[in-house]
Amino acid sequence: MRNRPFKALKNGVLFALVAGIYAFLNSLPLNLARGLGAGLGRLFFVLVPYERKKTLRQLELAFPEKAPEERRAIASGVFAHLGRGGAEFMRFPRLSMPELERWVGECSGLEQMAACVRSGRGAIPVTAHVGHWELLAAYTAARLPVAVVARQLYDERLNARLNAFRRGKGITVFERNTSVKPILKWLKEGKVLGVLCDQDTGVDSVFVDFFGRQAKTPSGAAWLAQATGAGIFTAFSARRPDGLYRLRYDSEIPVPPRGEDFTGVVQEYTRRTEEFIREVPEQWAWNHNRWRTKPPQS
Repeated sequence: MRNRPFKALKNGVLFALVAGIYAFLNSLPLNLARGLGAGLGRLFFVLVPYERKKTLRQLELAFPEKAPEERRAIASGVFAHLGRGGAEFMRFPRLSMPELERWVGECSGLEQMAACVRSGRGAIPVTAHVGHWELLAAYTAARLPVAVVARQLYDERLNARLNAFRRGKGITVFERNTSVKPILKWLKEGKVLGVLCDQDTGVDSVFVDFFGRQAKTPSGAAWLAQATGAGIFTAFSARRPDGLYRLRYDSEIPVPPRGEDFTGVVQEYTRRTEEFIREVPEQWAWNHNRWRTKPPQS
């Protein structure tokens, strides 16, 4: 109870700060806003030791063979990428879908998932906090009926604004830790449910290999595929050197019959995630403590 006034004050200040940054960045030309966002990201990396050390530690666990200088360059690039992507995401409400689609330089594999949906089955594209996952969802939603499972933010005003950005691009939002019934209904109606499965969170999970270490990985996507008969895929985005994005939708992952162990499905979409991250390591959110939970002793 004692912390409530402080928490309310902190959230109020944070909301005002985000609203101010939103207004300022939207007043700038797009490329200038992107550059400023990247610069603020690199500044954050320098000025916030806790986040810097955590990020470098995750990179050391994943890439022990790389020199410290190389890992530090990747880490700085991570925050620049997040800042640039954040500046872009704040433009979503003012941009039409054709304008957003001009940010996409190439797209491959979407037809496989679209064919699954046309056949009457639902589809579950598993993705990660890599590239521009919000753009990936919006691009898909312009072609197929898409919903996402989203974590609820600690501040209701920020949460509402974030989800309004998504809904403005035709994306239905199911908040995490709510009833699974509407999600099951959505998939059984043959629609698309995008899921992020690359972080150690409090949801149902299993341990699978990720960068040579056992990592607690969300397994709900595999369970939903078993329960509904939906196809499960992977889909990723990455920024190209020219600033445009490439989107990649991969082939369907085989799912064992209902009731059988689906750990192999989780391992496969995690393997694909690692493979993609290795292509663009500076575009994944290494500031998350991915190996926080230790696997149970055998």
